[in-house]
Amino acid sequence: MASTGAVRPSLPHRPSSGRLDGAELRDRIEKLVRSSVPRAADAWVDLAVACADAFVVHGGDPVTAGRSVAARCLHFGETQAQAGMTDDELTAVVQSVGRGLRRQVIPAVVREQDLPDVETLSRAVQELLLRIVGHVRRGMQTVLRLHALSPVHRRRALTAALFGGSDGPSLRGLAIACGIDPTVRLTPIVATAPDAVLDAELRGRDDVLPGPRPQEAAVPAAWSDDRVRALADVDVARGPSVDLVSLPEAVRLTRTTAAVAAPGTPVTASVDVLARLVVASSPVLVDLLIGQRLAPLADLPASRRSSLASTLLAWLEHGRPANEVARMMGVPAQTVHTRLGTAKRLLGDPLTDPDVRLELLVALRAAVPRWELETR
Repeated sequence: MASTGAVRPSLPHRPSSGRLDGAELRDRIEKLVRSSVPRAADAWVDLAVACADAFVVHGGDPVTAGRSVAARCLHFGETQAQAGMTDDELTAVVQSVGRGLRRQVIPAVVREQDLPDVETLSRAVQELLLRIVGHVRRGMQTVLRLHALSPVHRRRALTAALFGGSDGPSLRGLAIACGIDPTVRLTPIVATAPDAVLDAELRGRDDVLPGPRPQEAAVPAAWSDDRVRALADVDVARGPSVDLVSLPEAVRLTRTTAAVAAPGTPVTASVDVLARLVVASSPVLVDLLIGQRLAPLADLPASRRSSLASTLLAWLEHGRPANEVARMMGVPAQTVHTRLGTAKRLLGDPLTDPDVRLELLVALRAAVPRWELETR
């Protein structure tokens, strides 16, 4: 078999009648692969069984089946290249498996399951095999290209991709080439003060991925907020815990969290400022929410509109009784009771619908600063 990984033009692929028995096909393929692979047989079997299942699920269509397992095949190629598999070894295994499929598995499956068209099934399986090999080879080549770089340059390329934005497959290959498990759970942190930088000792730890900018890093997800703050030595925003492949998106969210964090807060978690994040990330959406949820306040005098909105926002944000909200705001309790009653009469009771409450919270978070500015 050629070792280029090229894909042939699509051939007729569906058996003329009958339906493949997935369990029978899996069992035969597992035995064949174990007898054909010199090492790492379990990994090969897992891949082969997944591809056989995809072939059955997609009705014997090698095109859609190959597309559905592409990511898995790429990842397999990356991990096997990291383990030392060569292109010659890949070709030898595939040739052995291909012979076994043609001579043993396909004839037996057709005979036992009463499938009338052995040639069509054989061509479909051969085309799927070529597609699988092409995906695996691309994964191998990604890692081999990265291995041509020095360890320092590989690590630098990984951090640049993680903190600069990249796609999953290339990140996975980079991580594997750097000897890092792509499934490791990390959480990004970003210093919140404009001129603050993370502690150099933190950024130099083996279990921390430092960003290209001194304000950013990714730390183990298991770290507590207290430990993050102590080791960072500055106030930080903390993003969600994600696997390494999802880190670029989490980094972007954490940067926005840092932008909306209240000064003096040791650790601002993204999950604790969701309304502010929505306000900061989508001005058009926020304007729609203000128009939808706060329209009844539009005709009120500016000062009254601002006081009603700020009181309702404080009540929704803190979830405290009106008397406590009054103490927090420094106004009489009766004033807060009156404002909340007016707001509920105009806008409805937000506690009756969780979606309405969230939308009101986002709309108020954006509108109150604007309206307070108008009154000033």
